[in-house]
Amino acid sequence: MKNYFFRSYNRVIILIWAIIVFLVWVQFKDHYPPLPALSLIACIFIPTILISYFLSNRLLQKAMYHKKMNVFIGWFIGLSVLLSFMYALTYQGFMLLEKKGFFTSSQWIYKDSLLLEFVSELPTPFVINLGFCGLRFYYEYSKLEKIHLRSQLQILQEQINPHFMFNVLNHIHILMQKDVELASALLVKYSDILRYQLYNGKKESVSLNQEIQFLRDVIEVEKIRWGDALKVHCTWKIKDGEKEIQPLLFITFIENAFKHVSRSLSEKGYINVFAEQKRNSFYLEVENSKSTQQLQKKNALASGLGLKNIKERLEILYPGNHKLHIHETELSYTIQLNITL
Repeated sequence: MKNYFFRSYNRVIILIWAIIVFLVWVQFKDHYPPLPALSLIACIFIPTILISYFLSNRLLQKAMYHKKMNVFIGWFIGLSVLLSFMYALTYQGFMLLEKKGFFTSSQWIYKDSLLLEFVSELPTPFVINLGFCGLRFYYEYSKLEKIHLRSQLQILQEQINPHFMFNVLNHIHILMQKDVELASALLVKYSDILRYQLYNGKKESVSLNQEIQFLRDVIEVEKIRWGDALKVHCTWKIKDGEKEIQPLLFITFIENAFKHVSRSLSEKGYINVFAEQKRNSFYLEVENSKSTQQLQKKNALASGLGLKNIKERLEILYPGNHKLHIHETELSYTIQLNITL
């Protein structure tokens, strides 16, 4: 409902006005012939809509962006009072026209005094203007919140991309001194990774197939770099690859696994990656081996910028729709992530 309101704000406002005018017409038609009823509705709603539009779409926007709400409140009260006075004048004018015989006598009860009419109509414009200004405030606040979240995400995204880029370029540089052919293969793979980051990284969403392929490319690059020194096992169970997901959401977990995996001459380290998507649920599990010698150092690394970054992104992108569980022992480090798509 919130997303529909945000996307179709103008349509919602027009619909609300149409409902209000219709309800007033239903009320007036029992007291007036058609022509006087339409004339009275026009005299009431034309200034009401114009003033309400001016308050909510012009003054309120400026007041919010320039932080001058006190000025807006003054205008709000002044124009609402003016509108009440216009209502009173309109009713008194129609009463006079009836007495002069311009309109047939209606069953509508007018106040004999302009002051009494003004006082009785005073709450109406305040309620109307408050309602439409409240909707506009909610719309503008949501828009500002969305801009703020995008800025936050962009900052977090920019922290991820250079870190990964420098790591891979460093690997290629080292390999070029040892095996040019292997370095060339690695460079080709990395070009796909970089292309994905440049073109898809700033999108609001990508297909699950695209994101999984990106992870596969990253893992292939790491497997080339590690060679036979590391066991890597991946399982991908994706039922609907066209499901939308935020880009570059899982790369931190893959990076950390390869960065912190155990390096032992006596026993190969291992990394297990398991991803499964069923209906609107996505599950990712990444496990890497650890050595007892690296335990203290890796505890510090595991709680560093990368993990903090991804936690913040998940809170922004999937509030209440994700569960991140981290399980660490002396010999392994495992992350388990559940997301409702």
